[in-house]
Amino acid sequence: MDRAEVTATAHTAVTVSNIDRSITFYRDVLGFEVADTIGCRGEFFERVTGVPKAEITVAYVKAPGHTVELLQSTSPGDRIRSTARPCGPGARHRAFRVRNIEAVIAAVRQAGVTPVNPVIPEVADGPAKAGRRSIPRTPTAS
Repeated sequence: MDRAEVTATAHTAVTVSNIDRSITFYRDVLGFEVADTIGCRGEFFERVTGVPKAEITVAYVKAPGHTVELLQSTSPGDRIRSTARPCGPGARHRAFRVRNIEAVIAAVRQAGVTPVNPVIPEVADGPAKAGRRSIPRTPTAS
């Protein structure tokens, strides 16, 4: 039997409450390219999402080397806001490398987004080795 093998990451999906506000944030604040926006419904999308009567708007925004898929459900009407906390099972985040973290933080603050924490000093070694970091909550989840 052939071995299961992941060859690449296709995209990261983020469910949002307001597709237009989310597109504005990713395009105008983070500088991502909006590749396409489409409406999706019907049996195929019900099977893909596992949600009966699913109707969604999807926007594909391109980060350098990766695509973020923004999803806004318009049906069914009984959607609830996720309450996952960063420490809870199922919580997730996106991490982007940037040239100037201070400029990015200033831009997200100007867009009305408050970072969860101050800029954290560089992690010098280990599996999380990286430059300085901060975690803003994007307006896409509100």
